[in-house]
Amino acid sequence: MSRADGGRAPGRSPARDDRFALAMKSPFLVVAILAMLVLFFFAKLAFSGQILARGDTFLYFYPYWQVAADALGSGRVPLWNPDIFMGAPLLANSQAGFFYPLNWPVWLLFSTPYAVSASILLHVTIAGCGAYLAARRTLDLGRLAALLAGALFALGGYLTAQVEHVNQLQGMAWLPWQFAALAPLVASESRNRSWRGYLPVILATGVLFALQLLAGHTQTTFITGVALAIWLVFHAARKPGRAGKLMRYLFVLVASVMLAAMLAAVQLLPTLELTGQSSRQGGLLLNEVLSFSWHPLLLAQAILPNYSGAFYTEYVFYVPLTAIALAMVGAWSWRKYPAAAPWLWLSIVTIILAFGRFTPAYYLLGRLPGFDLFRAPARWLAVAALAVALLAALGWQRLRRYADSERLPDERRAIILPLVCAGIGIALLILWRFVAGRLIGLVPLGSEAPYTAPDPRALLLWLIELVLAGLLFRAILSAESARAREAAFELLVLSMAVMWLSSRALPYNQLTTAEAYFDLRPPQARLIATANCVVPDTVCNASPDRFLSLSKIFFDPGDTAEIESNFAGRLDAAALYDYLVAVKHKEVLSPNLSMIHDLPAIDGFDGGLLPLRAYTELMSLILPGEASTTDGRLREYLTAAPEARWISLFNGRYLITDKTGDSWREGVFFDRQHPARPASDGIAVADIPDYEATELWLIAQGSPPPVEVATSQSAVWQLTPALLSGSDLYRVIFPAPVVPEAITLLPCPEGSNACGAEALTLVDGRDKTFQPLTFAPYRLIHSGDVKIYENTAALPRAFMVYDWQWASDPATVIEQMRDPDFDPASSAVIVGDGGQNPPLGGNGTAEIVRYLPEQVSVRVTSDEPGLLVLGDANYPGWTVAIDGLPAEIRQVDGLFRGIFVPAGEHAVEFRFRPITFSRGAVVSLSGLLLLIGLAAWLAIERRGADRP
Repeated sequence: MSRADGGRAPGRSPARDDRFALAMKSPFLVVAILAMLVLFFFAKLAFSGQILARGDTFLYFYPYWQVAADALGSGRVPLWNPDIFMGAPLLANSQAGFFYPLNWPVWLLFSTPYAVSASILLHVTIAGCGAYLAARRTLDLGRLAALLAGALFALGGYLTAQVEHVNQLQGMAWLPWQFAALAPLVASESRNRSWRGYLPVILATGVLFALQLLAGHTQTTFITGVALAIWLVFHAARKPGRAGKLMRYLFVLVASVMLAAMLAAVQLLPTLELTGQSSRQGGLLLNEVLSFSWHPLLLAQAILPNYSGAFYTEYVFYVPLTAIALAMVGAWSWRKYPAAAPWLWLSIVTIILAFGRFTPAYYLLGRLPGFDLFRAPARWLAVAALAVALLAALGWQRLRRYADSERLPDERRAIILPLVCAGIGIALLILWRFVAGRLIGLVPLGSEAPYTAPDPRALLLWLIELVLAGLLFRAILSAESARAREAAFELLVLSMAVMWLSSRALPYNQLTTAEAYFDLRPPQARLIATANCVVPDTVCNASPDRFLSLSKIFFDPGDTAEIESNFAGRLDAAALYDYLVAVKHKEVLSPNLSMIHDLPAIDGFDGGLLPLRAYTELMSLILPGEASTTDGRLREYLTAAPEARWISLFNGRYLITDKTGDSWREGVFFDRQHPARPASDGIAVADIPDYEATELWLIAQGSPPPVEVATSQSAVWQLTPALLSGSDLYRVIFPAPVVPEAITLLPCPEGSNACGAEALTLVDGRDKTFQPLTFAPYRLIHSGDVKIYENTAALPRAFMVYDWQWASDPATVIEQMRDPDFDPASSAVIVGDGGQNPPLGGNGTAEIVRYLPEQVSVRVTSDEPGLLVLGDANYPGWTVAIDGLPAEIRQVDGLFRGIFVPAGEHAVEFRFRPITFSRGAVVSLSGLLLLIGLAAWLAIERRGADRP
């Protein structure tokens, strides 16, 4: 702040700065110092060649960045994503960050994992520079103190714990720049400033808001806007003419947001359209809004420097104990340096908000527009982390001034009192770390962040830091001036050392080999080969068929011993574990890894606006009971393959499963993935191998069904299973060794108890060899560490039906589809009030001749007018033409696209041309031209004013 504001911080006179501080007048040197600090802290990420391979980074950002980078490299705007959720918008999902300008260079220069690493290094540096600038402009701090603020914010626990959430880090990096940009607005000189005087502030703040919006973490932008408003309110409250000043402040803030909305419209308009189609439309339920609140019992675990292992990153807020003491000194200065008061109050407000469900006010806020769209109240800690960093820098500079010259008794008391309070507070925090463990039964913790007692190493290091800090504070307050100045610098070194040591357990130091991303696993290779039509007996078309993964990820890869041998000496235990987990994810193609190889999946993974509301409603057909997927993943809810008609409707040709449910009995292996209860016409075994057997073994719960075996000699045997061992293992002995041509489980006798079979295996009793079997329509096509089944009854992506019903709304569609007699292969349910009636029957074919993300061409041949069903999600912006003439797309079977096609042969072409994207592009271009024009006008005016 300016001197007239009464907020000048101590020590700004160049005569009191040392040579190093004077040299730092160059902004390039400040950036270089912060960049070197970042490289020192992030040395492993920057120089080892290893990558992040955990959590959202591996399963979310790598796939999205790969698809976006591929599109950018080919000169295409990725509007649509056909590979997850049976089709979904890609650009409209703002978390992809396609138009964020700092993504493009790293996408073009680096492969995906290293692009993420480069972006992390870049944005941590940007955050540090922004905090430096905010310290200079909002608190008028000297260069060394501002450098401390930059280091504490950029390298402190909160920001660096979030590096796995790449777009969140990108948004937070611009947070301190926003306060620096608004600083001239709250300076006293702005009292009589005309609107032209506000224009530079509006332009700068608007650009920064636009960068946050384009980075794609909307919650960070919302938190930033609310924090800026609170900060401006506190500034206005301490000045004469409060109401007028507040109105001017809020006018500038609103104008900045409007400019940002124009600049980011190319992203915002598609995202707003997606919001209307999302499960989040109308806001989240209150219990979801309050989820991931900062837990009071974890307060000490989150704040105290962590030396004893990983902690849930959403709750991490640690800074050095030294910095806590310095922040207390800075906060205590708010009367003498009024510019510190808004930062003090802002830190208090945002920490209260971070407690979420433990704060009564949040039960009201959580129902308000904006607040009701986001989970994880703990993310308000981003603002508190910046405030603490700035207050600590102010506290250090106040100590530095005292060390330099002004050793007045009042000044000494004003430093000693907050240091004593800080010491008491730190002692209470350490005590709370122990007490919290005894209170867990009263206030249960979430599974994501269990309580752990501090280990002796952490206690020792806390004690060492406190002793060293105490000695340095004593030297500053009591020693001669030269030694006091040295002690002040040693406080900086101590803070950096503590941050470095406590950062070893953070995600950016938990890396593994790049092969975790780049190497293919056999199931991936199998599906890629199938999609590319290089597998014999594979029916190929222009669009690969979808898969569904039902596997758990907690299995042991069969080549674990080989992996451990290959990486012995190269990876430590933690890195090896992360590699094995990555291997597990790749083996079962966890969402969204299939996007990397253009393999379409039935489900997906997204914690934002996806999946579509229509997708969530449709999945109620296959999820058990009242279960509902909030992020799109199905695996967590499915213990067995869903009903075959639904998987077939979804074009689900492949099922990926693990072997954890399979079993060995009496030396024979049983594939238990597809238990079956025979219907009225029985159930057949699929894909019987050319294998001669003497008997059939089966596992059955309750009574086993009769078995019919057909042989190549036209003989048909009807056999009754006999109990072999235990209470569920049965067998039927064939009259003679035979290669079965067909095996059918016959309908269960009336009154039988839970009749059915869980698994079947052919056994040759002569040598005790065996061959597991599966029930139709599934046949096993790959067996390794995991299994891949082919659903032989899967419907093609495009097909014709000649029977349909109408439903007034999507909910009614789902209810009509639940009818046991509904056959999606021959019938459909259309959303609408009625229209074209179905013909009495018909025959036709639909062949996809061209399949691109934003364009699908289908050749239809039909003897009667019928309904073409394209098994891709319907969404605003999709258009269709029949033989070049526009037609209407209907929403079919809850999610998919349908179009009425006349009899004959026709070319049907679907195109994705969302009007929100084209309109957004026009608005963004207009905003950019307006920004350039206003900036040029200001430059010309300033040049004219500078002339004599």
